[in-house]
Amino acid sequence: MAISKKQFPYILLLVASACFLLISDFLSSNTDVVPHRQTQSKVEYGEILPDGTLFIPVGATKGRSRGQNLQERVEDTRALMCKDLLDDRSERKLTRLHLQTELCGDFSLGNMISTLMSYNLAAHLANIPFTFSCVDSKPGVMALMEKSEDSPFLPSDYSKENYNLEEFCENGRFQDMAHGHYLIADIMRNQIAPSQSVITDGDDAVIHVRLHDAFKSIGSPSSKKGGRPSQRGLFPHIAYTSMLKKAEEEKGEIQTISIVTQSFLKDNVRDVDQDFTELSRTVGEDLARQLRIEFPNTKVSIHNDRETETTVTSYSRLVRAKKIAICGCSTFCPFPVMSVGDDVMAYLYNSKYLNGFYTNYLAENKDNIHLWDAPMLGSNDIGGLTDSQIIEFLRNEDTTDIHV
Repeated sequence: MAISKKQFPYILLLVASACFLLISDFLSSNTDVVPHRQTQSKVEYGEILPDGTLFIPVGATKGRSRGQNLQERVEDTRALMCKDLLDDRSERKLTRLHLQTELCGDFSLGNMISTLMSYNLAAHLANIPFTFSCVDSKPGVMALMEKSEDSPFLPSDYSKENYNLEEFCENGRFQDMAHGHYLIADIMRNQIAPSQSVITDGDDAVIHVRLHDAFKSIGSPSSKKGGRPSQRGLFPHIAYTSMLKKAEEEKGEIQTISIVTQSFLKDNVRDVDQDFTELSRTVGEDLARQLRIEFPNTKVSIHNDRETETTVTSYSRLVRAKKIAICGCSTFCPFPVMSVGDDVMAYLYNSKYLNGFYTNYLAENKDNIHLWDAPMLGSNDIGGLTDSQIIEFLRNEDTTDIHV
């Protein structure tokens, strides 16, 4: 449509007004956040705040975790962060590394804790303090891991010749867990364990037993073409009694044993675990029965009441073990077990599939941490057996292939 001479001045006035509003909005915008400098990928994965904090938001809201994760929002966030931290060693402009996730919850704790501690270690290797925060939280371990350090605290005996920022940037979180184990021990002992009121004193021995999904097949047996080997399953009772008796030889009589596991009630477990609660009860109670026979003067308890035995309580029991703590084929228990006192025996399962690097590293470098192995009735095989056959396996007393 043509514009008349009379309309032209009004059009100019409207254009000028729009320009003024745009400029005004720009000038009055929030300038408290300084955009992150462009990296080689030209992707902004975070921001550098005015005080020098490198702020990195993480956590995807989709997927089965329902937002309870530390997944990267921008691909290669770790590599982008590494570039900034390495570049800053000469600039010394960064004053802190702050990781923030949208929702803290106890989904897949093994993966979440290892990821979080990797970021924490990166900050220490860059000689800057670390902050972890949650926009929102569900009650549990991850919510209690929020922290804001005053300063980085590499141990006095830490050698950057063995693991420095360059090596961190070339490796992954399992190597980080090995060299950053001091961070895990600190947060387990000083933030997680003291946070609950159920446990006032630790037990002599604490065993974490993975049940429920330990019976769920993860694919066809490895003997079949394209099949997957069992990564989890059951161990004979004698594996646990062997470790406990070894602890008695070194630490004296064991008077209390706690078995930490999930609830045996269907209404208290995940939908995917409900088919296995009765078998879990059978296995758990049979282990307790056997321990009472082997240690007649010892109080043996199963702790899996959902009302009182939260993830935090379970972690606290494992961390506070007085003489021995045992972790099997699970990513849930290595962190509290490796965080026991230096005079407590810690046994980590020598898995070919889970936690392989850092468990071996810790066993080689910490006197109180040991690996154990025993025949496993794998999850791919359990489904084809009767309860009687499973019990027969559990009660087998052959120690030939048990190594503690």
